[in-house]
Amino acid sequence: MSGAPIGEARIRLPDRITRGEVFRVTSIIAHPMDTGFFRTADGRPIPAFFIKDVVITYGDQPVARFEWTSGISRDPVVSFTLRAEKEAPLTMVWTDSKGGVYRQSADIAFASA
Repeated sequence: MSGAPIGEARIRLPDRITRGEVFRVTSIIAHPMDTGFFRTADGRPIPAFFIKDVVITYGDQPVARFEWTSGISRDPVVSFTLRAEKEAPLTMVWTDSKGGVYRQSADIAFASA
């Protein structure tokens, strides 16, 4: 996602999901994830700036939470499995160390027979 605006995110789901199926969710968010250990070309320190928290809800239920540090790479990816129990939105909310909040969601809908 190099060059994308900070906070632009994508969630990838399988094309076809059936009730009860366990499937993989993969998401990526554009973020510099600066560690605070580097300097600009003219020697000024680059302050730490990273995503520190990821919260995932399925419908109205929280299903996962990740706490990150500055050690996560640029444009981080989150990947996990989920059981399709209902048709509902899957929502991911990322919060960064400067207070930025980024949100993306995808609808989980069952394939018709």
